[in-house]
Amino acid sequence: MKTTFMLLLVLVCTSLDAQLIETPVEREARTAWWREARFGMFIHWDMSSIAGTEISWSRKSTKPLDIYKDPAGYVEDPAYDQLYKNFNPTNFDAKAWVRLAKAVGMRYLVFTAKHHGGFCMWDTKLTEYSIMHTPFQRDVVKELADACHAEGLRFGIYYSQRDWHHPDYGIGDNAKYRAYMNGQVRELLANYGTVDVWWWDSYGRGNLTNFWGIGETSALVKELQPAIVMNNRMAELGAYNRQPAPYRGDFDTPEQQLGKYQDTRLWESCMTVVDAPHGGWSYRTEGKVKSFQETVRMLASCATGDGNLLLDVGPDSTGVIPADQTDCLLKVGEWLKLNGESIYGTRGGPFKPGEYGGTTRKGKTVYVHIFKWPEAGALKLPNFAAKLVHAKLLSGGKVDAKQTESGLEIFVPESGRQKADTVVKLEFDSDVMKFPAVAVTSAAESEPK
Repeated sequence: MKTTFMLLLVLVCTSLDAQLIETPVEREARTAWWREARFGMFIHWDMSSIAGTEISWSRKSTKPLDIYKDPAGYVEDPAYDQLYKNFNPTNFDAKAWVRLAKAVGMRYLVFTAKHHGGFCMWDTKLTEYSIMHTPFQRDVVKELADACHAEGLRFGIYYSQRDWHHPDYGIGDNAKYRAYMNGQVRELLANYGTVDVWWWDSYGRGNLTNFWGIGETSALVKELQPAIVMNNRMAELGAYNRQPAPYRGDFDTPEQQLGKYQDTRLWESCMTVVDAPHGGWSYRTEGKVKSFQETVRMLASCATGDGNLLLDVGPDSTGVIPADQTDCLLKVGEWLKLNGESIYGTRGGPFKPGEYGGTTRKGKTVYVHIFKWPEAGALKLPNFAAKLVHAKLLSGGKVDAKQTESGLEIFVPESGRQKADTVVKLEFDSDVMKFPAVAVTSAAESEPK
């Protein structure tokens, strides 16, 4: 009898384990929309916009963890920590932000519900250090979530595990703060409808799995939003996504740098549209907006590398995304109206990015993104076993493309070249997705005739 019971128990546990494991096919289906989207809006915003200084990092005191043996306890920065008392962004319009993102061609939006400074931009019941205790008294996360859902834009939440304002953060075994953090995670994932993306930030150096109780938190996320797509900044995720630890999340997150070609794992470069000293994530009075050309090339470089671009904006203290930022973004939107088919739903390859630019592909089509032309003659790319049948310049105009035994040659007259990115559509007689991506040598890409 005992043997039979143990056998049944093993069979039941095995069955449960099988149900908890996500197959590669299931995971691909869950994350497919994110990969196809390619372009998202990141928004860093809270009361730091009053001072026009970097969000959280301009706070004079950061707070280490007891586990590092250098605890500081709760440290105030009166100038920063009291800014919220005057935060009243009466021009904030969630629908306007969402409609801007859609006009730019962004397919998802990720908002900073809480950054390292600990200030909460939603109606949390767990602290008074929130937007509900400002003159504004409106739940920004709810308004953005509602606007995204109404407009068909995927909605994501950034939540920093760090909290330099909370008195229990990092103290002792961190249990009190973990309870607070998990309570806030529950609020955000249970009360705002579908959350498509969850964006953690860094925990800190070292193996902090037990200190943070990562398994408990990750299981909570998956319980509340089973279909959510989550980034990699919660190392050794344990139960999250029903995978054994260590688990690195769904996608990698190179920050303020373009990711390298990677087609075996999802990735997303998070970049700012504003350049400013020591950051530029939030509204900065000394910030300078990137050029349209640089911004388009960032997007194309991510797509040709088989990754996404999450482009950050920093609204001002009134709740408005400044005109210089929106002007740049809207120009990108106009570019995407002509060239969007070369970005959305594509994969990187079959030629890896290089000095010349890069390529994307889907089905029988290759899109060549050309940033730099040879000094003379045609752009030359390697050959592969599919026959070129048609070539088209997406912006309109003449393009000459031919295929020889030595490779592909593409030429566009100078009058038809785009300063930011000239996109040539090449159609072949068979599927181009089957070819492994290859590097383009300098000789092949730029050898003049």
